[in-house]
Amino acid sequence: MLNAGGTPNISGFLVDAFGKHLVALPGSQRALPGGTAAQPAQVKFAPEGDELLVTEKGTQLIDTFSVGFTGYASPPTPHASSGVTPFGFSITTRGYAIVSEAGSGSVSSYDVEDGKHLNSISAATPLGQSAPCWLVTTGDGSFAYTANAGSGTISSLRIAADGTLSLLSATAGRLSAPLDMALSSRSKFLYVREGNGAVSGFRVMPDGTLEPLGSVTGVPPGAQGIAAR
Repeated sequence: MLNAGGTPNISGFLVDAFGKHLVALPGSQRALPGGTAAQPAQVKFAPEGDELLVTEKGTQLIDTFSVGFTGYASPPTPHASSGVTPFGFSITTRGYAIVSEAGSGSVSSYDVEDGKHLNSISAATPLGQSAPCWLVTTGDGSFAYTANAGSGTISSLRIAADGTLSLLSATAGRLSAPLDMALSSRSKFLYVREGNGAVSGFRVMPDGTLEPLGSVTGVPPGAQGIAAR
């Protein structure tokens, strides 16, 4: 769990196999390197579950943690972000972290190793759009999409086998105020939550382009996040 209040930190939980309840992991709290200035945005495990990443918007840091089999995380290792204001990110099945940078309007890719090392691959690839906050990647790790809140657009990028990025389309989709996104389980559909209380859908084509499917309205004010199956 990522905790932004007070001194920002992460803390762990166990899943009770019998009652399916979350149980707090005693002594698992780890403070973020950026301290009270961190402004953390997102936390996520790497696919194998032994590495954890956190983005700090306020300090331009990306923190890595090694997670042992008992669930306890190591002390954090901070890394300077390639672009300004690291925000949303996804980690592909090959272990590449793809990170959106809201301040510089760019996306970077990194190779995550041993829960400590974060090696730059593509540094601050420009999108030509404003405030790319949230980012998702397809299940096969071939494409990434950003929700550009300042431009009202969705950008698409191609991820090569070695983790390098190339801009596919700066304006793969146009919306009024995209805030968060989620892909369906097989990455066939992309759903976007908008600030005007709508959710818009797109079909993800084999070449990474997006086909608009329309929108629905009525999302309650103050809703946060989106998930898809």
